[in-house]
Amino acid sequence: MTQTAPVSSPQAADPSPRTMSDLLVDYLELFGVEHVFGVPGGHITRLYEALAISEQRGGPRSIITRHETGAMFMAAGYARETGKLGACCATTGPGASNLVTGVVTSSADHCPVLIISGQSALKFAGRGALQESSPHLRYPDNADSLSMLHSCTRYSDLVSNADQLEHKLAAALTAAMRPLRGPVHLSIPPEVLNAPAPDAIAYPNLANLLMAPHSFVDQVALDKLWERLQTVLGAGQKVVIYVGHECGPVREELAAFATLIDAALITTQRGKTWVDPYHPQSRGVFGGWGHSTAREALSDPAVGLILAVGTAMGQLATALWDPVLLNDRLVHIHHADTYFARTPMAAIQVCGTLSRVFATLIDRVKAQYHHSLEATTPPPNGHAVPHGYPPAQITIKGLEAYDSEAVPLKPQRLVRELSDRCPPATRFVIDNGNCLSWSVHFMFSRQMENYRWSLGQPSMGWAVGTAVGVALALPKTPVVCLVGDGSYLMYGQEITVAVEEGLPVIFVLLNDQAYGMIKHRHRQTSKHPQDYLIRTPIDFALMAQAVGAQSYTVRTAQELISLDYGEMCSRSGPTLLDVYIDPEEAPPLGVA
Repeated sequence: MTQTAPVSSPQAADPSPRTMSDLLVDYLELFGVEHVFGVPGGHITRLYEALAISEQRGGPRSIITRHETGAMFMAAGYARETGKLGACCATTGPGASNLVTGVVTSSADHCPVLIISGQSALKFAGRGALQESSPHLRYPDNADSLSMLHSCTRYSDLVSNADQLEHKLAAALTAAMRPLRGPVHLSIPPEVLNAPAPDAIAYPNLANLLMAPHSFVDQVALDKLWERLQTVLGAGQKVVIYVGHECGPVREELAAFATLIDAALITTQRGKTWVDPYHPQSRGVFGGWGHSTAREALSDPAVGLILAVGTAMGQLATALWDPVLLNDRLVHIHHADTYFARTPMAAIQVCGTLSRVFATLIDRVKAQYHHSLEATTPPPNGHAVPHGYPPAQITIKGLEAYDSEAVPLKPQRLVRELSDRCPPATRFVIDNGNCLSWSVHFMFSRQMENYRWSLGQPSMGWAVGTAVGVALALPKTPVVCLVGDGSYLMYGQEITVAVEEGLPVIFVLLNDQAYGMIKHRHRQTSKHPQDYLIRTPIDFALMAQAVGAQSYTVRTAQELISLDYGEMCSRSGPTLLDVYIDPEEAPPLGVA
């Protein structure tokens, strides 16, 4: 009988000894991480060696970005799209400090990302080592990366010896994956990354524990809500459901519940993602860049109850803390009671898993009002409206611009054509600035769940790296990045990562040769003229070609619609559209 020789593992075939860097990569693999985004440096060399070994066996691999903030945006975009852990790394000192903008944004967006930063060798602490970032040292040439990242992460700690690594890693991962999800940070010196590692990880069930579905609800508060809802419906009063950005897992339940009780559906700016605008109960976005029909729904004197669901209730979501929302008709529903401090005027605050809250309410409504519900005929759903156009029940400012042939191109026409011409599966990643205002007010689709905004700590240029991360999370799915020229100049170099990886990202650059949102807002609020122009003529299409991307310059509506969108969405590599928009077209700034 012939015996087959045992196949040696890739790790065993590697001649270098197993280190804690390899153990760290094992945990990334355990959590299903595919990519580690970052910029290498001397203090994390061994980690990059471990990733190279991992890639050979089909495990996590490194994606080298052009800037650490771009790496963080990519990792967060990957995490947001997959629901899994993102991973990012940077070397010590300026490498770690370069992460901060991306970390702040990702924390506000609740994206779970494990950040590994290098640290100066501990034996040199306090002696002015190169790029020293030792914690709690107040030397002018020291950059305390631990303190810098402490305030904008769920967890930040120094791993000062190898015996601490697994325990602190488990603590960090738990903080990243539990509500509220967000970035976590470990600062690891080279002597720990290079230390000998055990053959097996100590916590093989950690990913199952942290990624398993879980459910909870404050039953007392939910019962109070049900009593209040019965009273309101029994009195013939109306209900408004205000949908926030945390409502992705419950978007179908919210639509069904709105239909059952004939409630109006309005959304926050980010919550727009989770409501079909053509749903008969949809009334648009409340607050900044929003729709007057949303505010009208709230101010209707017949409204007896406002259900604010999955929203943090900040300035934009509350339209500068408008009392039409913040009053004793309000019920604030969220899975994290952290945000209840912002709604002390509410009648009820319900903490719980949103899907469980609304599954319970739907069951009770059906049981209580079964016969009357059966007799209700839902109104038409508006699907006769052409794709990309707003539904009739939402009021839009400047609707005529959707079909404008004007030169320079109207941005309303641009966003409508993009929604209309890209395949249904396309992900749209919308940057901050005027891109945000144009898209919140004017962009409509029957696949709104494929649109991505960032508004907790809105960073210019966020969408460039995020679009790359989204594209890596969804191979062969086209991604459209809508970005202004000012924002693109901050992080546009990350297009080269899309070139290297062959990603079908379409970077649509709204070129008004200015910091447009700042310019128009200044005109609204000040009598002193400022233009905020980008005075250097820049050929963005030529820049894209220089790094290997396909590019087009677009100045007219005809040039826009003549592009081959099918080719751009299916090619192995990015495309940049340098679209010259009307710089004098004022965006819908302010509160609706």
